[in-house]
Order: sequence, then structure tokens, then C-alpha cells
Amino acid sequence: MKIHSYRSQCPVRQQQRGAVLVISLVFLLILTTLAVTNMREVALESRVTGNLVNQKGCFNASEAGLRDGEYRIAGKLTDDTPGSYPSIPIANYGGTGVLKPPNATSSCPTDLSADQTCVLDQDPVFTQAFNAGESGFAGAKEYSADDVTIFEQDILWYGVPFTDGAPQGQSENPEYGSQQGGVGPFRYEVNATSSDDSCRVDLRSTTLRIYL
Repeated sequence: MKIHSYRSQCPVRQQQRGAVLVISLVFLLILTTLAVTNMREVALESRVTGNLVNQKGCFNASEAGLRDGEYRIAGKLTDDTPGSYPSIPIANYGGTGVLKPPNATSSCPTDLSADQTCVLDQDPVFTQAFNAGESGFAGAKEYSADDVTIFEQDILWYGVPFTDGAPQGQSENPEYGSQQGGVGPFRYEVNATSSDDSCRVDLRSTTLRIYL
């Protein structure tokens, strides 16, 4: 009797260990970590950029307050000069019409009209006071350059005379005359602030006018 042996043609199934699945999960975890980290960096950069833009806006608004104060203290030479600033007042000094510096007052009321300047009769100090309750506060004027320019921030400014030799009726340059008579070089310290819910910027400048 002849015995025939047959070999199975079907491949033998090898035992699957799931190595591909594990590797895929590891790569997915790495990609997810990178994506989350990138999202956090983008969010942080957006916040930093927003803060920089806001700070820049406050700085620009404070500079606008300085220019508003300087222009209002200086005044316009004629009514035809561009801008909604008051003309330089004319005073009679020795029988001659001369340019008159703005009068300094002890305080600036809240109802100060748009064409009036806020020049305080006090000595210049390092600290600045723009709001009630702050040491040395005597009033401030709101930014009001025109009816078109609008800032998101609240802008305040005030000026302080910075004259040398005024109590003695002297001036820095004697040939210009007496400061008590409103003649000669007049310096003004202009203080300005801008603020909103997230920032506040205080600035200061000095402007010089020569009245003859």
C-alpha cells in the first residue's frame, strides 16, 4: 500500500504583536504635543503683540496731549492759521500792542472752555497730578484738538510756568525786557497723561515762547 503525503499550500499565520499600532500611537502623541505647544506659543505671541499695540496707543495718545497743550499755550498768530486753537492774546505794554503770555491760575475748573488753556500757578515739581486725590492736583484739561480726532484713551494735560527771574522782574536775556511785563522768554512745562482699562502713560515736555 502506497502512502501519499500532502503539504498544505496555505501560509502559516504568524502571531501579530501590534508593533505598527504602538509606533503610530507614539507618532500621534508627538504630533499632538507639538501642535499644542505651537498653539500656546501663538496665543502668547498674540497677547504680547496686543499689549505692545495697546502701550503704543497710550504713548501716542499722551504725545497728542502734549502737542495739544503746547499749541494751546503758544496760540495762533492769526485767526487764519489752521487748527482750532485760540489766537495769541494781545496786551498793551508801554503804549504798544505786544503778544501776551497765557495767565496762570491757581486751578483749572472742570468746565474750562475749549479755547482756554490750563496753566497752573505753581512751581514745577517732579511728580505729576492729573486726578483728584493725587498729591498736588489742581486741575487738568481734556484733550480737545478738534472735533475729528478721537482716541480710545482718556487724555488730560496741564501746563506750569517755568520762568527764571520772574519774582525779581528779570529775564534770562535782559535785552528782551521784563517778564513781569509779559515780555521776554517764557518756558512752560507741559504734563500729559493717557489711560484706559489696561495702561497709563505720563509724559512731560518743555516749550519756549518769546514774547516781544
